[in-house]
Amino acid sequence: MTDGKKHLVDELLPRAETIEQQPPTVEYDEHLTRWRARMRSVLVKAVENESKFIAQIQERVRTPLLDAYFTYSSILGTDSFFILSLPIFFFFGHDDLGRGLLLVLAIGGYASSFLKDLFCSPRPFSPPVTRLTVMNHHLEYGFPSTHTTHSSSIALYLLLNTAFPYHYYCVYACTIIFGRVYLGMHTFTDCAAGLALGALAVGIQGLPLIQRWESWVFRGGAEVPLVLVAGFWALLELVPMPADACPCFDDAVLSGAVALGSLLGRWALGPRETRGKDVIMPGSGWAFSSGDHEWVRIPGDAVTWWSLAALKMVVGIILIFLWRMIAKVVLKRLLRVISPPSRQKLGVGNKIIYRHRSDTLTKVIVYAGVAILCCDVIPDVFDSLGLGVKSWP
Repeated sequence: MTDGKKHLVDELLPRAETIEQQPPTVEYDEHLTRWRARMRSVLVKAVENESKFIAQIQERVRTPLLDAYFTYSSILGTDSFFILSLPIFFFFGHDDLGRGLLLVLAIGGYASSFLKDLFCSPRPFSPPVTRLTVMNHHLEYGFPSTHTTHSSSIALYLLLNTAFPYHYYCVYACTIIFGRVYLGMHTFTDCAAGLALGALAVGIQGLPLIQRWESWVFRGGAEVPLVLVAGFWALLELVPMPADACPCFDDAVLSGAVALGSLLGRWALGPRETRGKDVIMPGSGWAFSSGDHEWVRIPGDAVTWWSLAALKMVVGIILIFLWRMIAKVVLKRLLRVISPPSRQKLGVGNKIIYRHRSDTLTKVIVYAGVAILCCDVIPDVFDSLGLGVKSWP
């Protein structure tokens, strides 16, 4: 097995993490402003108290089956899961619902990342807690819980905007949220803050002001991309530098870049209803009557529909990952030549903390491109090939 494949397998296997002792609070006091240090000390005290309680919960309820369930279900709150699942909205005719969800995730992801880097609060201490994790989320700060922010906002947004049975959303959100505590990755305080941010993100997305802003984006002129790109970059520059080498900032970049791409794609190509031909997925049970000039019901074909649905998902996701792979390679080589200056500061342990703007720019372009492909380009290709994205007129 190659080193790359071995690393991927290691990342996906659940493992218990024993974390080194946190640096003394006084070191953070030296590298944070006074009010940030005071807030951090309050949060650290809560972590100390709750870590003991979480350890007691783990001692009483942990089983190998629950370990596996909560560890692997935590993947449902990650960026990788969103990249794999969000195309469903756009490949199957729920364009507006999907774009709204992208904006909700961007608001929650940015707010969560901002607060993590602002207060630099640790995760539950291990020991006494046993921390179970896959991937590298244990490297981030604890407050607030980004998994909780995303899962609660997704559940609440879909609950308010779809007719799907509510208990499915409750099971999803509760699994992710309680799982963060069960796995020793977050305190109850972290999850409560994440829950509040998730609800806030849904509330902001539903404001009439946001609806008017979206109308301006979709109908505006050449000033729209300039304002969107400059505004998003300014928001990224506002995210405070942390006291440790923490990857929290990536959540703000990735979720925001995907939302940015979805807006730029709609601005450039216009609403889907105004471009291309109206194509219904084969097997859906609809046919266009040239004599009556309207869609009429015919017997559906479930085998045809599901086969084409699977084909669209496989082809679409392959194209998205090909774009990610190729764009990252090209941009990294290009930005070596015209690399923008990095942000840096002296952190805990006298280590220099870097935030490379070239890496940030690469991620913004790559993930904005992912959104443009997913939301607009690939669905248009499906329409042009007669595969359609809707199952109804």
